[in-house]
Amino acid sequence: MSPSADELALAFARGEAWAYEAAYRIHGDALYAAANGVLRDASDAQDCVHDVMTRLWQRRHDFTPARGSLRAFLAVCARNEALTRARNAGTRERILTQSFVAAQPSKDHSDDVVERESVGRALGSLSDKQRETIELAYYRCLTHSEIAERTGEPVGTVKSRLSSALRSLRAYFAAEESAHV
Repeated sequence: MSPSADELALAFARGEAWAYEAAYRIHGDALYAAANGVLRDASDAQDCVHDVMTRLWQRRHDFTPARGSLRAFLAVCARNEALTRARNAGTRERILTQSFVAAQPSKDHSDDVVERESVGRALGSLSDKQRETIELAYYRCLTHSEIAERTGEPVGTVKSRLSSALRSLRAYFAAEESAHV
């Protein structure tokens, strides 16, 4: 007989081995779907789910049943890990591309300088907390949870701040573009 959702959540929070096995069996498909939705690769999604479950086994204190359902918690963990992997893969790809471009002979780097200055001005138009959140997310490739942990802010605040900062940057660049037309 399968445990109830509440029994499973409490046992998972206590770190009982059977609960991790049951959670993986019961919620594994949903976790895989969350990871695969981001990564778009079956093997990477399976590795992602496995790594999430392993990390949660090692860090049993991360789940608190009072804060929400086990299924939602696991799905968010899988999605965040997948986003981190995708972001890191994008960062590696961008670094390789930049290295290739840098190795090519070029006569004029003025466009790069202008773009860097424009991005610097745009970031300068943000509040300190918005700029910090953008830098942690996009330059340091941290997940929402990692940013929250580093800044001591709730995850919801980090998400709101990041969303607000991105809207501000879009508006900044839209205004800059219309000024140059």
